[in-house]
Amino acid sequence: MSLRTCTLACLAALGAATASAQEWIAGIGFRTFFDNREYSGMGFDGSKTFFAARLTPEAGLRWAECNRLMAAVDLMQDFGDGSTFLTEAKPQIWYQYETPRVLAAAGIFSRTKLRGDYGEAFFDRAYAFYNNRLQGVMGQYRSEGGGFVELAIDWEGMQSAERRERFRLLSAGELHGHRFYGGYALSVLHFAKTSAPAADEGIVDHILVNPYAGLRFSAFFDFDIRLGYLQSLQRDRIAEGGWEAPKGGVLDIRFSRWGLSLGNMLYAGENQMPFYDRYGGALYSGCAFFGTRDHIYNRTDLSYGNSFFGGTLDIRAGILFHYDGVGLGTQQVLTLSVKLEKIFGRQAK
Repeated sequence: MSLRTCTLACLAALGAATASAQEWIAGIGFRTFFDNREYSGMGFDGSKTFFAARLTPEAGLRWAECNRLMAAVDLMQDFGDGSTFLTEAKPQIWYQYETPRVLAAAGIFSRTKLRGDYGEAFFDRAYAFYNNRLQGVMGQYRSEGGGFVELAIDWEGMQSAERRERFRLLSAGELHGHRFYGGYALSVLHFAKTSAPAADEGIVDHILVNPYAGLRFSAFFDFDIRLGYLQSLQRDRIAEGGWEAPKGGVLDIRFSRWGLSLGNMLYAGENQMPFYDRYGGALYSGCAFFGTRDHIYNRTDLSYGNSFFGGTLDIRAGILFHYDGVGLGTQQVLTLSVKLEKIFGRQAK
């Protein structure tokens, strides 16, 4: 098909959509992210400060109430980085279908569309900020009782001479009772080679699953007690050891009131990152403390979170204390997020 024919077909499709669907959308998102890590006394010394802001203007078309065709750009700047005008600018372009029960999206879109609880064993909070887009497709079903199930495919890296090919399948679900709930989170990562691989480049398959069950209730404070299980299957095809299968248990207890929250998470189990020394953060996107070699990781946090102005402004802050069986580290975090959207209606002809 020629470029002219393709362009005419796209214009015809857009004309048909605008004839029946009448609404243009303009919006803007903003987020400031601060994360100061002081880990020098621990087995893993990843002391570092992240401080950045991202502005995401977006515009698009909505038709038949449930369809959207959107385009946006992420403008991100690391504070203190004076080397360039922007640290990075990346596009978002996606189609979205949404009803009260169903959400589907295809293209490049925000990670915030996922509803699953992919904890820090899956994605470290800094990783989630700097890798805020999914590139692929997703589908999600929501029940009347608040339960859901979702599936997404994210193409994280296109193979080149410098970049490894990597893609990930994500899935999560949850069911709710009056007080009890249960669910799971799953990640399946294929970490392949570059197009001109070195002799020591391996291909890694990494599967991580986290089934969990919990209890929520109120007794002056709002309590949330959750027990989970972490199981991974990992194989570096360049090695002869076959599959690694580290496992462990997670106990998470939290109580909160007035936006204040005190929580403690305990992981007891095996090193979830057996190939970290070879591949590091290029392979593992989760919190490095789950790679403990002392079979224990404990995190205690005191935090505050609340939304204002009809949910358009969200503020989260906290101080965290980490123990990895070797020493104690601290972390201070702050995020401020703004989300605004305006829909411009137009009557059908």
